[in-house]
Amino acid sequence: MFEVNDLTKVYPGGRGIQGLNLAVRAGEVVALLGPNGAGKTTALLAMGGCLRTDRGEALWEGVSVTERPYPSKLHIGLMIGEPAPYPYLTGYDYLKLYHKLYPGIDEVRIQHTLELVGMTAHRRVKIKHYSTGMKQRIDLASALLHRPKLLLLDEPFSGMDIEGRREMAAMLRCLVTETGMSLVVSSHLVHDIEDLITHACIVYDGRQVETASLQRIRESFENVEDYYLHCVAKHRGGAA
Repeated sequence: MFEVNDLTKVYPGGRGIQGLNLAVRAGEVVALLGPNGAGKTTALLAMGGCLRTDRGEALWEGVSVTERPYPSKLHIGLMIGEPAPYPYLTGYDYLKLYHKLYPGIDEVRIQHTLELVGMTAHRRVKIKHYSTGMKQRIDLASALLHRPKLLLLDEPFSGMDIEGRREMAAMLRCLVTETGMSLVVSSHLVHDIEDLITHACIVYDGRQVETASLQRIRESFENVEDYYLHCVAKHRGGAA
């Protein structure tokens, strides 16, 4: 199980995330929902051990991802920031960069992962010629290469057209169903992930407003967007 306890990272000027608490079990998909600047990316970076927190921690099977990063990185995949940062490489060569980072990654694994994300036909094309959706796919492939049990995804649908967003959501849904993988995915586009998630965590102004299971949400709201708007309105009213 992946746990986040009182996770806090605040930058000079006050932006960041404060007091985030989550528990993610096998096969669960937790959405971090909030506007740009709400603290979602900071939270994901801290969860992945890429940022040292001011307070609190993220734990993989009880082990701190910051204090003992190597055991956790074998089980956690990250897709955070600009996709595919090496535009002069082909998709295949981009994945080859990860060959020595993790044990057990061989040619068969690379080819299987390319097929898994639908990029086999484009593996010899340079990334600078990829569409936004293709860049997202090859970045997802790099996060999946070592067969993680948990994926941390930051705005995976950003910049995609309608068709690309639907294909990406279907791909992630298939991964969860077939492997039991867990996901924590940030987004400000609620419709894109509503049918994918098991839980929603509303983040606003750098704070966790509320977290609920999809089952509980649908007992009181027609959809997750209505739940999100309700939580934000309640938060604003309380802040006032």
